[in-house]
Amino acid sequence: MIPIRLSLRNFMCYREASLSFEGIHVACLCGNNGNGKSALLDAITWVLWGKARAKTDDELIYDDVSTVDMEVEFEFAVAGERYRVVRKRSKTKGRRPGQSLLDFQIASADGFRSLSGDSIRDTERKIIDTLRMDYDTFINSAYLMQGRADEFTKKDPSRRKQVLADIIGLSRYDELEARAREHARLKEREVRDGDSAVAVIDKELADKGTHEADLRTAGDEAAQLEAEWRAAQEGVRALEERKHTLDSKVKQQADIERRIRQAEDAIRSFEGRVRDHRKRIEKFESIVSAYEIESSKVRKNLDELTAKEAELEKKRAELLESSNRIHYLTTANAKLKEEMAELRKKIDMLSAEEAKCPLCGTELGEEGRGTIVDNYQKQGLEKKELFRVNEEERNRIEPAAKLLKSDIGVLERTLREGRELYARRAEALDKDFKEAQASLPAERESLAKAEAEMKQWAEALDAEVKGREAQKAELAAVPEVEAKLAAARKESNELARRLEQGQKLLGSIKERLERCAYLERTRVEKKAARDAAAKEQKVYEELALAFGKRGIQAMLIENALPELEEEANSLLARMTDNRMSVRIESQRALKSKEGE
Repeated sequence: MIPIRLSLRNFMCYREASLSFEGIHVACLCGNNGNGKSALLDAITWVLWGKARAKTDDELIYDDVSTVDMEVEFEFAVAGERYRVVRKRSKTKGRRPGQSLLDFQIASADGFRSLSGDSIRDTERKIIDTLRMDYDTFINSAYLMQGRADEFTKKDPSRRKQVLADIIGLSRYDELEARAREHARLKEREVRDGDSAVAVIDKELADKGTHEADLRTAGDEAAQLEAEWRAAQEGVRALEERKHTLDSKVKQQADIERRIRQAEDAIRSFEGRVRDHRKRIEKFESIVSAYEIESSKVRKNLDELTAKEAELEKKRAELLESSNRIHYLTTANAKLKEEMAELRKKIDMLSAEEAKCPLCGTELGEEGRGTIVDNYQKQGLEKKELFRVNEEERNRIEPAAKLLKSDIGVLERTLREGRELYARRAEALDKDFKEAQASLPAERESLAKAEAEMKQWAEALDAEVKGREAQKAELAAVPEVEAKLAAARKESNELARRLEQGQKLLGSIKERLERCAYLERTRVEKKAARDAAAKEQKVYEELALAFGKRGIQAMLIENALPELEEEANSLLARMTDNRMSVRIESQRALKSKEGE
């Protein structure tokens, strides 16, 4: 891992800081205690692995009341690729837990593209896989934490060995060991499956001799059944020919029956036609004979309607006279009402003091005014009496006029409907009479033809009945032939069924023998595949041992220890002016119970 840039916000003692490592090969951070040198390395470990010197993430947030979150951004390069990690943390507040965010990105032509997983744990695993180094390996190799320089020496031997393996990149051999063991397990499973398949095939092939014997027996039985079935088929064919001859005669008999039914149907049809013609002739004859009587009835009814028309005219004249009188009385009373209102107005004017003559305009005295008022009142009484007489006469005439109007409506409707009815009746009588006169000759001619054809069909029916009786004796043997044919077919079908079963059995046995041949070929293939899998299993088991901790990894660590010791002493000599050195010794191997 090659650091490129580090940015901090509210991390430990830093409010805002940014540090670029580009162009720097070796750097030295110096300063008094508490100035924040270690905080920069803590920022790198926290952003990459989520771990630092503090017990909780909240303790890493800048110590200020107003500060509630922090953020660290770190860019680095691995194997020629540029990566960026951004980790954020918001402080726990009350019962609400703090929130963390982690984003892992890789540089591309369009900027940085996210590689983050579904959770923070998944993303941290991707970062470790990219760096090929976890937090413990980092603090025991590249970074000696303040006060924990002896971190490596305090660990147990197996953990120290693991740290050394991580430093020199032996994790690849762990992956190879795991893959070799997985392949060995797969091949072991293939061997077991091959042994099982061969055992199943051997068990099935044990019955091959029995199948061969069954094939010979089934073949002999099928040949015998086929011979019996062919003989039965010959007997069936002979009976079928006899049955075919009789069926032809039965068909002829059926044709005769059909023609008999046809003749009977034709006779019944012509009988019906004869009856229909006779009925229509009787109907037309009755129409012609009754024409004069019905026509006279219609003329009589029309004469009665003519008498009612005179009555209608009389009532219309009476209604007109009553209507005129009512109109006169209504108009007269309206005029009387106006005149009485005028007299009342004049009387009211004369009742006022210093009233004047309505004619000359001179002032009237008391006596003159009284005389005129009396005269007006007398005229008003006379007009009132005449108004009452007119009203009584109008009230007497109006009901009679309404009754006349109703009677006139009834008479008009009766005359209108009567004329229409008798006109239609007369028209229908004329039409029926003409139709009857025109149709009678044709109906009589059709009746004669129907009677002649009915006679011909009766003669044909007699001839067909005689032919049917002549064939009845010959067809008496049909039931016996049908019984023999049914028995022969039943026997043939039974033989065919047995022959089919035998052939199916023969086919089944042949299939079993073909199956045995296929299994023999398959057994050879399965055995070869099983042996090949067993050889590959041994190869993968040996590879797993070679890639394991006691194989190549142990040899590499043993060979790397002198180089690590030499490089460490070279650095310590430069850093301490040859005052400090380190010595790495491997422990003596212990023998197991098996002597390994």
